[in-house]
Amino acid sequence: MAVTDILKDFDDLTEPACMDKILMYLEELKEEDDAFMELLVEKLAREEITWEQPWYQQTNSVSRPLKENNEKHKETYKTDTICKAENDIIIKNWKEFIHEYDVPDKIICLARWKNKVKSRLPNTPEESSRRFLISYLARGLQRTTFQVFRHIQTYFGGPVKGAYSAEEEKIMNVCFTHHPNHAVTLLSMVLGREPRGIYKRLQQLYNGKPERKKIRWTIPVASKLLKLLMKYTGLPLDELKNKRFDKEVWVKIAEEFDHHYIHIQKFWYSSLHVQLFVKSNVKLNKLRKKIFKKLKLTSYQIWSDIRWKDVVQQFPDGYTHYFIYKISYGPIHTKPKYHKEPLPEVLDYGLKRLKHYRKLRLRTLALNKEGDLEQVIYDKSNNKS
Repeated sequence: MAVTDILKDFDDLTEPACMDKILMYLEELKEEDDAFMELLVEKLAREEITWEQPWYQQTNSVSRPLKENNEKHKETYKTDTICKAENDIIIKNWKEFIHEYDVPDKIICLARWKNKVKSRLPNTPEESSRRFLISYLARGLQRTTFQVFRHIQTYFGGPVKGAYSAEEEKIMNVCFTHHPNHAVTLLSMVLGREPRGIYKRLQQLYNGKPERKKIRWTIPVASKLLKLLMKYTGLPLDELKNKRFDKEVWVKIAEEFDHHYIHIQKFWYSSLHVQLFVKSNVKLNKLRKKIFKKLKLTSYQIWSDIRWKDVVQQFPDGYTHYFIYKISYGPIHTKPKYHKEPLPEVLDYGLKRLKHYRKLRLRTLALNKEGDLEQVIYDKSNNKS
């Protein structure tokens, strides 16, 4: 799948399935990288470094900076940025390597691969193979293997340059909306661009990336949000239901919170809206079971096929597709490769996990006489108690 094809079937970028499609693409990249590393281990199983290495390249780990500096040695290494001439040597060494060991010309896989599952001990097959390859590429350079490794990650891991396409900006919008705190990391892998360039583009598009600080959404804080929303929209509470608001409204509210608007907006649609407008006694696990059973009756084949705006139509007024997606995602996201597995298997996995979920109810809220939010308890007949 090409990057330009990820969201080609989506007109509505607020659909949560857009993010699932991006994650599925990331899974494909990971599989490609793992396959490359497995081949590398196979090809280099009995190889040893036979060429003479300077002291600063004789390390057990390529992913950690050298602790020793140049002061104790006559033979020194450079500490500035790797230049084009040095990069050309790395490319020359790479071409010799793939010819000698008959591996595919996929240096980007080396740049992207991260040892998150395997042991990181230096004598493991993966680490030994990677160290051999990086040492091979560092031949003829007055550089440490760590410097060469970092250059490969930066230069070859983000090969895409130039102006951003419309398709790339759509992907940025989706990642920024659903995973604001990890958007740059995700986008760097998906788009094949350097993180610093993505930061710059995000600043141009959104006037800065969202801060990592979190808001603790207590009832008083939620009351403040609701009052500001009514103030800047000029609408009473009842008319806020199922409304979409201009970005300017959210930006004004965000200024009052000293927080990025995307977090405020997400809380409204994924939590507070439902707490205000679903006026019934809702057991969350029971609701999850109902969602999963309804999904089993659909023609959706995999998780990313699901169109949550269609699913929410099968539930009472007041629910949002963000909320339905959020509570459904929780039980299933720990299943490996849930994006690609048949949907019935994923749903069965979620149903089994619900047996171990805490039995919680939706916390419903309402305005009191003073204009503040307070919790409302409904009995089994959906009457206020």
